[in-house]
Formats: sequence, structure tokens, C-alpha cells
Amino acid sequence: MSVSRHLVHEDAESLAEAAALAAAGHLNERVATAGRATLSLTGGSVGVKTAVALAGTDVDWSRVTIFLGDERFVPADHPERNDGQLAEVLLDAVGDRATVHRWPARGDEFDDVDAAAEAFLAEVDLPGGDEPLFDVTLLGMGPEGHIDSLFPHTPAVAETDRLAVGVRDCPKPPPERLTFTLPAVRRSRHVIVVATGDGKAEAVAKGLGGADPADWPVAGAVGTESTTYHLDGPAASMLS
Repeated sequence: MSVSRHLVHEDAESLAEAAALAAAGHLNERVATAGRATLSLTGGSVGVKTAVALAGTDVDWSRVTIFLGDERFVPADHPERNDGQLAEVLLDAVGDRATVHRWPARGDEFDDVDAAAEAFLAEVDLPGGDEPLFDVTLLGMGPEGHIDSLFPHTPAVAETDRLAVGVRDCPKPPPERLTFTLPAVRRSRHVIVVATGDGKAEAVAKGLGGADPADWPVAGAVGTESTTYHLDGPAASMLS
């Protein structure tokens, strides 16, 4: 696993631009060497800003497969779905070129979140063993250190085997979610964490300090080649 580092930016806009350029560089490098690349996106305010910036980069999206790190298990047209938010800024712009794997929606074929997670894994057919799943994983984080829909002291963050699970007891509404797990996140070549505001400062310090992921899930988000936190000043305020 890689050693984590952090970069501090002036504001959310410059942070998102830098994170997007870093992600684009990793994707382009992988396309050049392997012919294709994989990207896992994140929602949230800074994640969406990063997606906006990413849409303006020179990535050859016809050679990229896109996943979303998590999704709210609600109907497809529900405004709280991550894919709806990200569609407006990135997925619609590149979707006719990129391969996009969206999580199942409630009511499509499934009313049970666990069945939806199992069906998603069967459909996307992720590689087994230790082979990387994602070339780049973008992650936002909450003030308690949650990433994707992996919250402290929940069964999802404690999962050690499955790559994706259904969540029934999410502390934030809606309670039912679909999410990649830490075993999946750790099979990313490059992990890029984006965070702003002093409300994230303790979680940033715990993540970079190697805290127990059961307490601070972001601490478990480590790439095989690089792990970089892009922060503004307030989010970095508890770092020495």
C-alpha cells in the first residue's frame, strides 16, 4: 500500500481543479500503457465540483469505464441519487463514449437492497484476486470520516470479503444504500480524497494518521500506488 500525502489549496474550486487534473493524468497514463482505465466517482459538493473539472480534461473517455462509489437505493428518478447529480456535470457529457456502470435503482427489478448489490456484482463481473479494480478512486468524506456509504461502526465498514454490499441502517437518510466496501477501495491504484472546511479537519487528521477504519473509515482508503488528500486550509488545520 502507498504512503498517504496531502496538498493544500486556496479554495474548493482550485482544489477540485487540481484533483481533477491529477485523476486525468492517472487515467491517461493507464490508457497509454494498458489501453483502458477505470474510474470510481464520488458525490457530495466537492466531489461534484471535481467531476465538473474532470469533464473539461483531455481524457479519452471512450477508453474509460466509470463506476460510482455508492448510491442511494431509491427510484431512478429520485433527486437524491448520485448518478442523477453526476449525470448533470459529467456522465451525460461522456456517457456516450465512456462505459458507465450505474447501481440498480429501487423498483427497477429490486426492492431488496442486498439482492440489488448481489445483482450489481454479478453484472459488472469484477476481477478476483488482488488485481486492481479501479485505476482512480475519487472520495469525498464526512466529518465523522465516512467515505462512500461506509460509516463508522457499521456492518458495511467492517466487511472484509465482499466488494459491494447493501446498507440498511445508514446514519444519514435515506437509510438504504449500495456501496463499494473497503476491500474494493483498497484495490485502487490511486486514491484521491477531497475535503473542505474545518468540520472535516479531525477526520482528515485521523485518516492521514492511520486511525482504525472502524472508527474513521477514510483511514482505510489507501491506494496501491498513491493516496493523496486534496484539502483547503480549514480542512488541513489539524495537521502538524
